[in-house]
Amino acid sequence: MIGVVTHDLAHTHDGHIGGDQLLRFPLVFIPVWWIWMTHTLFANRFDSDSRNERLLALGLMGLLVVFSTFAEISLGEGFAQFVILYAAIRLMLAGQYWYVHRHHKDQVNFAKDMGLAIGAGALISLSALAVDGPLKFVLFYAGIVFDMVLQIWLQKKTMTRPVDRRHLVERIGLLAIIILGESMIALVAALSEVDWHFYSVLGAVAGFALTGCIWWVYFDSFATLERAKRLDNPNLLIFSHLLLCMGLLILANLIRHSILADLDRPTFGMLAVIGMVFFYLGKQIPYWYAFPPWRSAIIGNTLVCVSITVASSFLPTIEYSLAGMTLGMVVYVGLTHLRVISVGVDEYLDEHHG
Repeated sequence: MIGVVTHDLAHTHDGHIGGDQLLRFPLVFIPVWWIWMTHTLFANRFDSDSRNERLLALGLMGLLVVFSTFAEISLGEGFAQFVILYAAIRLMLAGQYWYVHRHHKDQVNFAKDMGLAIGAGALISLSALAVDGPLKFVLFYAGIVFDMVLQIWLQKKTMTRPVDRRHLVERIGLLAIIILGESMIALVAALSEVDWHFYSVLGAVAGFALTGCIWWVYFDSFATLERAKRLDNPNLLIFSHLLLCMGLLILANLIRHSILADLDRPTFGMLAVIGMVFFYLGKQIPYWYAFPPWRSAIIGNTLVCVSITVASSFLPTIEYSLAGMTLGMVVYVGLTHLRVISVGVDEYLDEHHG
């Protein structure tokens, strides 16, 4: 599914990735990501692992698989199917909250409002089928934004049933693992299409090392995030990880292009900077908020490593640029150990992992 929604980033035309391709990537990815996150939040608060919930989860997964098959043509001839399936999935998610309201309204005072927010957003998106031209896209994504804004507005009410922070961090981390797996798949697929020579080997080694460094950076301080007292609301984690996931997907495709050597250097450099900035922002925002003693080091480390990525984008080949980005990530790993993790933040941690 992840590979489908990043289809546009995987294909070049005369060494370029066009503006329309770059636009389609977030427009296709965000609806899929928002479905994932909405279901994650519901399961975090209310999942009892009953047979009914398992059946509903299977139904949602089935619809999501079909939904993803229209991703590549979602802004063209497949728009109607994309919208209908999206609205159907969102209404099923709204139905889960209405079920909770009906059976546990004395214990949960926000389930009805949350169901109404999700349902109203789905109907606004569905109304895009009634119009033509650019307005249909405006309406579809307006429904998603409306849904997001209402859920953020309801955050105070949701505190009556707080999330299980450890479980939420693990579920969000699972999405990161899936995307890192996509990087490995892209690397292997690219290697199967090229002859072995110096530049393809350099691209493969640098790509593998970059993926390994990202994995290390992301999970090295994971336990502290699970215990962060200040992360009592899920919205910061969720929306910061939208940037992180988009950055990882961009970087996964850059690894593939560096091995295939099918992307010109200016386009590669532009996407490298965007991908790294998105990754660093998505990774750092929760830590910056949760642990004040780390803030200055986080900002400094990020600026140093982004600067290395920018400088790498001017190297003569994309393989060298990828190697430079990997060097920047290695520097980031070192700086994080020296200036961040070594600084104690026990007062900002729960005593237990719960």
